[in-house]
Amino acid sequence: MKKMRKQIIWAFMILLAVSLVSSCKKDSETPGEASIISFKIGDVTATINETAKTITAELAPGLDVTTLQPVIMVSEGATITPASGATTDFTNPVTYTVKDKTGTVTNSYVVTVTSATLRKIAFIGAAATNTDAAWAALSGTDYDLMDDKTAANWCVNSMASSTTQVTYLSFEDAAAANDLNKYHAIWIQFDGGWWGGEVAQFPVNTNGNCLLRGTEPISNVDCPDLAANFIAKIKGYYEAGGNLFLGNYAGSMVDELGVVSKAEYAPNNSWGGPTVDDGATASAWNVRWAADPTSPLFAGISLTTDPGIQAPAFTMVESGALKKNRSDQYSLNFGPWAPNGDADPLATRTASFLSMTGCKILIENGGENEGQMVMWDASGSKGAVIAALGGTYDWYVGDPVTNGDRNIKTLTKNCLNYLVDQALSKKK
Repeated sequence: MKKMRKQIIWAFMILLAVSLVSSCKKDSETPGEASIISFKIGDVTATINETAKTITAELAPGLDVTTLQPVIMVSEGATITPASGATTDFTNPVTYTVKDKTGTVTNSYVVTVTSATLRKIAFIGAAATNTDAAWAALSGTDYDLMDDKTAANWCVNSMASSTTQVTYLSFEDAAAANDLNKYHAIWIQFDGGWWGGEVAQFPVNTNGNCLLRGTEPISNVDCPDLAANFIAKIKGYYEAGGNLFLGNYAGSMVDELGVVSKAEYAPNNSWGGPTVDDGATASAWNVRWAADPTSPLFAGISLTTDPGIQAPAFTMVESGALKKNRSDQYSLNFGPWAPNGDADPLATRTASFLSMTGCKILIENGGENEGQMVMWDASGSKGAVIAALGGTYDWYVGDPVTNGDRNIKTLTKNCLNYLVDQALSKKK
């Protein structure tokens, strides 16, 4: 009996020893983790969804995602393919494979890296460069482009951001450019400061005057080659789907660009000299929004009430601000859409105007017979065009009251952002 008991005890001890050895061996061979602990590209730390095994990183706009070198931390002893620091193209999602230290456990992570498209806007103006000296060179007894300088500086300083790049080009730069199509929107600005009926012929003056040189805004030396090249480059941009914002007398070129089908469908009501109209200082310049008030073009506009204007009414330039009172707008009281002048019903004239020009009115006067800001939607391969034509679109800032032109700036920002958004939506 004692012998049997000893045999049982020895058998138990042997089993226990085997069990312990087996247990130790198992513990030493337990597969480790196969996880990505962190994933960084430059200063950007990616977001890891361990359950879905996905990793996402959003980089600054405009960064090249084709040659990135992510720094990756994995579980202790694990390996990863592609390796940490390896140059990788993230144009499309990339799968990273992690193996644990034993090589028996594998996990795959799908990594998506995006970089928003850098929004690109060009401002095209008369000065050779956007400097005080270049703009000052365009001042004379009979002309002054300081209002265009104000618009250019506002665009460069207020529209530019970490997501938006703004480039200044002269008319001559644009005429010689080979890459205008890289811009999502182009603002062409020309208020001229010269007599309205002459600069309304922009960019080709039939009296032989050149309106495009950065050394002299209005020269009695013609520049047919410069004008032809400028028109060709802007027209090519527009016909390839480029979006345009035309400020003041730059709106006169809609016929040369083919935005309207006939020259007589271009803006027809131009006037104004180069100096301030003292009689316009006291009054506020109020207008009416004629389009959809829920449009992003109208977002953030400060409304007003005006007994002479049907709602929604708003102020373009406030009382107390100096105004030049010059315009390149559409009048519905005469022209091909009003064969009998204002004797025809306004509704009839308006319908004919919209049909002939193909545009829609965004801003009109209280009498609703002036198209002060109009828009042509993108059509076919052609881009969209917004033209700010009214005398109320006035960048002159001679002693304005505080925020006296705030709606002008809001409208312009809305228009440029809208045109850029339209361009980006085409590329998706």
